[in-house]
Amino acid sequence: MKRLLVVAISIFSLVALSGVALAADLPTKQEARIWYDQNLTLAFTPQWSLTIMPGFRTEFARSREDTTGVHFLELFLGPNFTYKLGNLTLKGSLWYYYMGYPSRGRRTEQPPGSGNLKCNLQTSATASNCQSTYAFSHNLEIIPAAEYRIGRWSIYDRVILHNTFYADVYNADFVSPTDPTFKMSVADQRWGWGTVLRELIQGRYALTDRLGVLLADELFFGIIEDSDTSKLFKANADGTTTKTGYIPSGYWKSGLRYNRTYVGIDFKVTPALTVAPMYMLEVGLNAIDSGDVTDVAHNLFVVVTYVAKMFDDKK
Repeated sequence: MKRLLVVAISIFSLVALSGVALAADLPTKQEARIWYDQNLTLAFTPQWSLTIMPGFRTEFARSREDTTGVHFLELFLGPNFTYKLGNLTLKGSLWYYYMGYPSRGRRTEQPPGSGNLKCNLQTSATASNCQSTYAFSHNLEIIPAAEYRIGRWSIYDRVILHNTFYADVYNADFVSPTDPTFKMSVADQRWGWGTVLRELIQGRYALTDRLGVLLADELFFGIIEDSDTSKLFKANADGTTTKTGYIPSGYWKSGLRYNRTYVGIDFKVTPALTVAPMYMLEVGLNAIDSGDVTDVAHNLFVVVTYVAKMFDDKK
């Protein structure tokens, strides 16, 4: 009973803190989404394995704008090394990560807060339909993780160094509005190196041998800005400039950018198949010029994992 009380208090505290953040930064956009990942892991030895994990995210509700439908595709691919020492499990992964952004051009508030909805992308000023686009990026994930078990409890800490080296969302040569001699090609903008550090800390309690409840929080910090796209800007009428190279589907600004909170269960259907449905609250901060909260997404996040053991146990 005491253990369940601790879990309940933790959930309440996280929700309360999220409410404070929202109150301080209203108005924000609210989204409702479903996110699904299908994890296939091929275990070649007790230590070495290979993960292939496609996924997608679809949106069915959004405040102040049209919904986007399916707007994110992803694919992870890479090896893992696992080492167990008593109750401690250490794991390291090196994954290629493809991120795709199929985006149906939607009507947005222009200017923000006006209530007037206009196409955010269109082929001409008189176009009746909003233009559709597709952007993608190539990334390299370096993932150390550790899990420690204490009875029915387990504490899991995972760090992801998310390294973007190509982002095709940049599609126009840049000429400085304040210095015409400064130019940057599309290729220079797309190819680069930017790093985001993600850290997830999770607590899990095993209700039975097959069913567990979990609570986790994950922070996203930009720690290395791409040297080229960080120089992109536009000149404002008041003589100031605004950074424009920081784009969620491209290279990121340094500092705190996202926070995700997860509450859910995992259920072992068979020894090899696990289904984990979760509620995920995602809070997004301004990508360009401030730390204001801009988006709050409510996600049904489902991960289905199948581990195929390709070796025989030693007798």
